[in-house]
Amino acid sequence: MIKRALVAAGPSVLPRFCKGGGTDFEFFCTETAADALAALGGSDLFSVLLSTMTLPDMTCGEYLDQAAKISRASRILLVEEDESAAAMELANRHGIFRLLPAACDDEMLATALNDAARQFCLVVRERQMREKIKKLSPTDALTGCYTPGYLRERLTTELHRSVRYSHYLSVIFCDIDRLKEINDSHGYRTGDQVLTGFAQAAMQVIREGVDWITRWDEDAFIIVLPETPIRGAGIVAERLRGLLAGLDIREHDRPVRVTASFGVSGFAPEIPERNSRVKELLTIAGRCLSQAKAGGNRVLCCP
Repeated sequence: MIKRALVAAGPSVLPRFCKGGGTDFEFFCTETAADALAALGGSDLFSVLLSTMTLPDMTCGEYLDQAAKISRASRILLVEEDESAAAMELANRHGIFRLLPAACDDEMLATALNDAARQFCLVVRERQMREKIKKLSPTDALTGCYTPGYLRERLTTELHRSVRYSHYLSVIFCDIDRLKEINDSHGYRTGDQVLTGFAQAAMQVIREGVDWITRWDEDAFIIVLPETPIRGAGIVAERLRGLLAGLDIREHDRPVRVTASFGVSGFAPEIPERNSRVKELLTIAGRCLSQAKAGGNRVLCCP
């Protein structure tokens, strides 16, 4: 299978890709975001999108937003030394697969491209798998999240892949604070609004086609984030915690305050002997969650 990458880059780095970039990828090179989007709109053959932070016709964020509407290709940002802070912000906001120094060597570039292409293949296969299992509907009827049975099967596969290829994987164990009290005080209809509001907020902070959510039990959810170190998962959990504070849920015009607690654990290739089994991974996340719930409305990361 031919591997293709679409490049939107400035003149300082573009010639490298026009010459082949020292990898086994085919590169389609453009100097403007508009040209890149036009190429992307006419083909579904690109597995990786590379871009520099500075583009002549639109901001990198605008380009990434428009590209995400067209393609599920993995995205890599080429970053100059003085752009690191802005690049991190973009990566968190747009689900960038990897940040690379603009002057990285061929070996680093090839590794990043191949990892990104594998991730794209996983996204495509996941999409195909979702189509096949639609009839089986392994989802929770209220929230649309996956069911515990689906999580056990898929998380085993995800974790096995992470261990085998030395990739990060994180899980966020989420528990809605005081849901029983909300049900008792405001009724189960309001409680259901809280659950669906949580699921919708969670969908806003995860990467479509990469991360996924399971409703674990009555008031708990588990979010799985492949290719994500525990620190990144903690950032995602904090963003979700902040979104919950803004949920507009009312019962007879009385606002219902919604908060949640989060326990985060993960597999890190630097310590391959830790959290390499699903039971261990979920147990550690559950212990973190229990500590976080002691005060409520808190994120606790446990490596």
